[in-house]
Amino acid sequence: MLLPITTDVLVEEAQRLSADGHRYSSRQLYYAACRAVERPPVSVTRGFIGLGALLVVLAGAVLWVRSFPLSLILAVIGVALLLAAPVNARAESTRERRRARSSRTLAVSYDGFLAGPLAGALRTRPEAFTSLVAAAPSGEGVASSPAIPRDGGSPPGPLIVCDRRETAELLDANAGRLPPGAGVSDLAGLLDSDGQLIPEVRDRRLVAVHDAGPAGCGVASALRGLGAARVVDAGLRPPSSDAGLQVIEGAPARLPAGIEAELTAAEVEWLRSGRRLELATLTPPVVIALAAAACSAPTPPAR
Repeated sequence: MLLPITTDVLVEEAQRLSADGHRYSSRQLYYAACRAVERPPVSVTRGFIGLGALLVVLAGAVLWVRSFPLSLILAVIGVALLLAAPVNARAESTRERRRARSSRTLAVSYDGFLAGPLAGALRTRPEAFTSLVAAAPSGEGVASSPAIPRDGGSPPGPLIVCDRRETAELLDANAGRLPPGAGVSDLAGLLDSDGQLIPEVRDRRLVAVHDAGPAGCGVASALRGLGAARVVDAGLRPPSSDAGLQVIEGAPARLPAGIEAELTAAEVEWLRSGRRLELATLTPPVVIALAAAACSAPTPPAR
């Protein structure tokens, strides 16, 4: 059961995402709003218990006026409902656990969210979304210059490489919470006009932060294939990372070259099925902690 995404819902979720001064992306707000308007299926277990108890009481009342056959029928039905209640409760619990582990229906598409609920909320309550990074209510993406890695001093610190520009913008907007000297870029911002890795980052420590999807999981192998010497994969990996989060179902997918050597058979099967899990389903503190932990971990040896 899904309720409509209203401005009040967006304001409440924006306040939660921006707690402690964090910045957040429009896609994070999208997933947060979809979770907020989702309601679990109506449970009938309490109805079984209430109706069963009522029939048993009614059977006793009918027996009092000496209508034994009717009393017996009501009592049997009532007891049957009471016995069925715990069985139904277990079945509902199992369905809910399966639902939490699998993909769920979203209230609206992302493009529809940008053009509809978010655009309306930005018009009527702009002061509530001052922590929103790269708002794009038109649904046509963010027009900005290519992401340029920031120098981290001498020697340069780790460089976080994202599969999505919006993830790079999110981390850059929260740069004060990253380790000193850390830079942020998307993958496209590290390539020259010939599609090769720019020389100044080839020996730098690169931390891949990405979605659990074919393109995202291929970032680390792509960097190595382009000549990067030190690469750490700190992104989401399927399928263990999808518990309780919104998994997107899609058509069977082809995997980038070289990716299978870095994944298990279960992970490859999960990706080929067309499923993906976006980093934006996580809150800003979790995404920042994921990147910061990888930046602070021991430097891997050059390959």
